Amino acid sequence: MISITVRGVRNTVAEIERELSRVVDQIAMDTKQVAVEKTPIDQGRARRGWDLSKSGKDWRISNRVPYITHLEAGHSKQAPNGITGPTVREISSRRYR
Repeated sequence: MISITVRGVRNTVAEIERELSRVVDQIAMDTKQVAVEKTPIDQGRARRGWDLSKSGKDWRISNRVPYITHLEAGHSKQAPNGITGPTVREISSRRYR
């Protein structure tokens, strides 16, 4: 019979969870920044309207400017493809460690 004892599993899992949390936090912050950059600018209200909030482990990125849905629908020559689609594509192409 062969017996193997593995020690330190809890510490390893805790470290993985800390690293995962750090990466998720970074992705959330980067996503907000890219959304801001991709938001068309006239007077800057829509860009300033982006908000990033955290509740527990969940992040929420929102913009409550009344005309943000029109910008998202491509009603701007500066962002004819909207904001969220290009933002998600850019963030998805990044590598996080």
